[in-house]
Amino acid sequence: MNKMGILVVGLLIGAIFAAGGVYYYMDTQVNEAFQEGMQYQQSLTPTAVTPASVSMSLTSGTFNHGATVDSDGGVDTETDVTDTLTISNDDETRTANDCVLLLYNPVTGTDGLPDNLETSATEVSVTIQGVTKKLFHDGDYTSGAVIGDLAPGDEASYTITFTLEEAVDGTFQDGQTYDCNLYLYQPDANYAIPVSFTVST
Repeated sequence: MNKMGILVVGLLIGAIFAAGGVYYYMDTQVNEAFQEGMQYQQSLTPTAVTPASVSMSLTSGTFNHGATVDSDGGVDTETDVTDTLTISNDDETRTANDCVLLLYNPVTGTDGLPDNLETSATEVSVTIQGVTKKLFHDGDYTSGAVIGDLAPGDEASYTITFTLEEAVDGTFQDGQTYDCNLYLYQPDANYAIPVSFTVST
């Protein structure tokens, strides 16, 4: 082989090795960037938390507005009906952290009231240590009321008020009973438990 041929072969071999080196370098860089991206994504993903075992109950579970709503579906006088909600952390080891009481389920998006009660004349509230927080106000669900932490064995009671304000005829339906739900949400576990109640009109 002449000198020119040797030179060409040498250049080809050098190019092949150079291309391989570039590929290896780029592949290493891509893999490192991918691993860094995965670690960053994992750092943003919240660690799954097991919810505390919490129970809720209402003393009667019934808000009777049968005398509030007239035969034409109107309300002449704003009327409150109350019940007592008891929340217990029955868990032996876990604290229920940053609990929030809501009238809808934030996990599933399920509303706690049927359509016929979702009116601007409907108000639902909870009283916590003398402070009243709206759960449903001006025809819409609120962000709820913060209950706070419930340590193992804790039990607390709150007043739930279901109000029908003055309303024109046809706002409500007379002689109906509706199934509704309140929800206690544990944000760190993304977990909500319901307590059922009925409203009569």
